[in-house]
Amino acid sequence: MDENEDKDRRVVRNNEVEVSATGELSLPPDRARVTVVVTSKKEAVLEAKTSVQRRLDYIVQVLQTHHVKEGDTQISKVIQRVDGLYHMEGEVRVVFVDFLKCQGVCNFLVEKMDESVVVATPEFFHSPQRLEELRRQACLLAVRNARQKAVEVARLLRSTVGQPISIREESCREWEGPPAQGQSHDQDKPMTYQERIAMATVTVQAKVFASFELKPKEKGRAPSGGR
Repeated sequence: MDENEDKDRRVVRNNEVEVSATGELSLPPDRARVTVVVTSKKEAVLEAKTSVQRRLDYIVQVLQTHHVKEGDTQISKVIQRVDGLYHMEGEVRVVFVDFLKCQGVCNFLVEKMDESVVVATPEFFHSPQRLEELRRQACLLAVRNARQKAVEVARLLRSTVGQPISIREESCREWEGPPAQGQSHDQDKPMTYQERIAMATVTVQAKVFASFELKPKEKGRAPSGGR
């Protein structure tokens, strides 16, 4: 390799702009899981099973009335013998995609069922597909921010940005909680429905490093004097 060729390579390598940028996006949960537990203690095993099954049938009927899909419901039953009594426990786990429907079903069951039925507080979470899409969009946003930063640097240097030379993701952080800074929950008070949704919100922050080709601005052509 002669000296001129080496000099040209250095010029090409130096005619680039390197920047780093972040992209941050937040997404509230898109799923809610509710667990309903039915218990009964009887001397006769058949009485315990019948008592629990009757309540389970009613809960399933309520879910069907509210158009909850069968595939979103799981039912389990466990029976134990303790101190001469049969302890029967039935559990219904329901996944909701409609939070208003979730709230309505929970309120209805609490109003209609006795103390042998416990309706747990909804657990909010994200489907794997939505989380993966959030990570992808955060990375793409970081790339767009990197290019915008490169354009601003090039403008100061009276140049333009060409093709990307290299782009790599340096880090990707995730955390749960309210996206807005300064929001906190009073530990002495129970969380409201909306506060629980906010606490389950996921924020993804992606950081990328990118280098772009730096090209001199094309000078405008001088107007022709001839006709």
